[in-house]
Amino acid sequence: MSAIGDAEFLRLLKKDIDYFGHAVERFEDLIPRVCSSVQDQWRLQAQVRRHFAMELEILLEKAEQCVSASVGHGKDKDNGPSNSASW
Repeated sequence: MSAIGDAEFLRLLKKDIDYFGHAVERFEDLIPRVCSSVQDQWRLQAQVRRHFAMELEILLEKAEQCVSASVGHGKDKDNGPSNSASW
């Protein structure tokens, strides 16, 4: 994936995480306003969305690490071999 593609992926992933975070907040704000028979189902849905947002955050962290590693690896190639093993 290109650097532009990586940046776009990370941007969209962050946007998705924000969306799900706000959706859970709105869901939780609305729960007290609905009848009790619906509240349990809504709580369950809020929990599912919260877990999905957490999984997206984990994916984002891993994607950022991969991008950082590939950028760092590309810089190593550009700079030539490291002199750390020199005598």
